[in-house]
Amino acid sequence: MKKTVNHRMSKLSIPALLLAVSLLFSLTACGLFGNVAATETASNDTAERLIAVNTAPVQTSDIKTELSFTGQVRAQTQIAVMSRLQGTVDEVMVNVGDFVNEGDVLFTMDQADLQTNIRALTAQLATAEAGVNAARTGVALAGGSAIQGQILQAEAAMLQAQAGMEQAELGVQQRTLAVRQAEVAYNDASSNLENMRVLLEYGDISQVQFDQAQSAATNARIMLEQAQSAYEMALVSLEQATNGVEQATSSHTIISQNVGAESQRRAQDGLAQAQAQRDSLIVNLEAAQERLNDATITAPISGVISSRSVEPRAMMLPNAAPITIVSIDTVLVHVNVTETIVNRISNGQSIAVAISAASGTPFAGEVVTVSPVADQMTQSFSVEISIENSEGLLRPGMFAEAFFVRDEAADVIVIPRSAVLLEDGVSIVYLAIDGYAVRHEVTTGIDSGMQIEILNGIEAGDNLIVTGQTFVRDGSPIHIVESGGETN
Repeated sequence: MKKTVNHRMSKLSIPALLLAVSLLFSLTACGLFGNVAATETASNDTAERLIAVNTAPVQTSDIKTELSFTGQVRAQTQIAVMSRLQGTVDEVMVNVGDFVNEGDVLFTMDQADLQTNIRALTAQLATAEAGVNAARTGVALAGGSAIQGQILQAEAAMLQAQAGMEQAELGVQQRTLAVRQAEVAYNDASSNLENMRVLLEYGDISQVQFDQAQSAATNARIMLEQAQSAYEMALVSLEQATNGVEQATSSHTIISQNVGAESQRRAQDGLAQAQAQRDSLIVNLEAAQERLNDATITAPISGVISSRSVEPRAMMLPNAAPITIVSIDTVLVHVNVTETIVNRISNGQSIAVAISAASGTPFAGEVVTVSPVADQMTQSFSVEISIENSEGLLRPGMFAEAFFVRDEAADVIVIPRSAVLLEDGVSIVYLAIDGYAVRHEVTTGIDSGMQIEILNGIEAGDNLIVTGQTFVRDGSPIHIVESGGETN
């Protein structure tokens, strides 16, 4: 029995032994290769823990913050040109956009009536001068014996004065006829206007036709007023001529009577009256000449015609300003600034002004006025900036943006705004030191949005992490991908 058992055990021992050896070998192999794989995985994990960053040396620079305010370009000088005279426009010499020099003729008024008046006054003045000469002769001869010669001279002066009066009477007749014709034209135009008003109400005519009838009535009324004014002037001329006849007649009477001292006194009075009449005519003639000069309207300044609302043959109405001239060699930009910046602005200060419609480069402006009082509606302060415009690029009405410096500092540490992180209310940056990210607390200053001033915490020359800083912590191992750029 014992032999049987041992035999069976011997039969089973060999396979079992082989199986045990195989299992042991497998376990050993697995352990060996498992240790190799674990070693490789650990090595890969170490490489993955290196955080890629970009760095740049900390440098010093200038920094500033600006506030911008919008406004519009305006002409420095703008003058509305008016005519002192009413009446019909004769000729217009300029168009919108033309450049004119001071004294250039812009337009002229019809001068026919003015020249007629001057000719009439000139003739009356010649008569008055003759009256003065006659009166002066009368004075000289009043105490002499050549009475007959004095009488003849007085008669000649009287005849000459009568001729002047007849001429004045003819002028009155002509003006009377002109008034009547103007009255007829005005009545016709007024009647036509009323008829057109009724037709407009019923829709039988257009508004343009009614406006034309209304314009015709207005022109007819103006022509009537001018005819009446000319008639009144003719009456004044007739009155003056009548006075001249009376004076010449009086002088003739004085000489004819020849009553010694009384004759001398009267001759002196006659001379004084003749001289007064002559002087009055001289004044009237000078005024008429001035009105004739006013019929030629010239440019009061050099500049560009910005508007024109007058045409030849049109009626010049009272207080009308048909032409506007602007001077744009220098332009103004008007902006309204807030109280946060107004105390930093002063006259003569240089300001950068962007006017994109004219140039992609800002223009150099100079502050010329700063309002000391805020506008009650907007609570802003008015500031005017002058810009030289010799090239004519800037035109009134263009949009402008003026930049005012709020804070600035020179030669200070400036880094990108994105390099500064905020942790628990504390501003920090990371420096790259010996392959690790090192956390530094900093105090910030001027912030321009893209850059920021650092008051303390880092120094010029430090290697600042500028990209990847949000992925590191204090002591994180880092891999510098790019280094040596600028921080400002």
